[in-house]
Amino acid sequence: MKTKDIVLKELERNRASYISGQELAEKLNISRTAIWKAINNLKEEGFQIESQTKLGYKLIESDDKLSDEGIRKGLREELKDIDIIVFDEIDSTNTEAKRKLYSQDVKDFTVIVSDMQKGGRGRTGKSFASPKGSGVYFSIVLHPKDFFDFSYFDLITVKAAVSVAQGIKEATGEQAEIKWVNDLFINGKKICGILSELDADFESRSVKSVIVGIGINVNEPKDDSFKDLKDIAGYIGTDVIRNEILSSILNAFYENNYNRSDEEIIDYYKTHSLVIGKDLTFELNGKKYSAVGYDINEKGNLIVDTGEEKITLSSGEVSIKGNFYK
Repeated sequence: MKTKDIVLKELERNRASYISGQELAEKLNISRTAIWKAINNLKEEGFQIESQTKLGYKLIESDDKLSDEGIRKGLREELKDIDIIVFDEIDSTNTEAKRKLYSQDVKDFTVIVSDMQKGGRGRTGKSFASPKGSGVYFSIVLHPKDFFDFSYFDLITVKAAVSVAQGIKEATGEQAEIKWVNDLFINGKKICGILSELDADFESRSVKSVIVGIGINVNEPKDDSFKDLKDIAGYIGTDVIRNEILSSILNAFYENNYNRSDEEIIDYYKTHSLVIGKDLTFELNGKKYSAVGYDINEKGNLIVDTGEEKITLSSGEVSIKGNFYK
């Protein structure tokens, strides 16, 4: 670990409180000069650190720069040793996850995070606006231990959506609603999109890894990224720093994937669904349908009622439309 990362870890532990250079030097067993250089490097990277004679250094409480140390600070005990890789800028965290999977060993529950994406994407190849400094864009890599049933693919995204909603609620108090299968809304605007992908051998029907990509609009962008999206794109709108929001979501993601029953997760999903009981339209096999959202089954599929029949839909074959925006 680099000196600046060790210093940042201590500043995070003492966030909003001063810690002297002498105390840092003695605690970390490095020179005062090394501490001073590390602090300057961190400031150059964008961390908001105050320096006061006789008091020392302080990472200000509102500092919102994403960091391994800041994210790890809020993680549950089971996640304390996961790999967290943080970028200032990247094409896509899902794409980076694939690059790493193809070139090296990647630990289970590795998290790849970026402050912005130049090539963020969603389902059906649509672009996902990922401006700098206002959102959190990340991918989680999982290695299924048991046989993976492809028919349960939608359940991956269902669990991720519930985790995001619960994490946001825990961290900020805001309750998000879920549009099947992969979008979350607050106040009638989309604040989150999820893209789940498989690293699979379809001939042998085996899955090596699951990549869950999540993009969240935390606050209003500082640029004009949403200028053409103002009627559909929203954001949480909170003073809670992004590291804390991400930690909360990762904790919920662990709980939902390793401890909580599928039935509990689907019940939460349905309780906060934007489609159950709502008028919907979709196209399936070249035919257009109007229906009402009826239920979510144990596989995470959407069941709709056309009035003549009930149809079970999977996300790989259809996208639904409805009056979701306000």
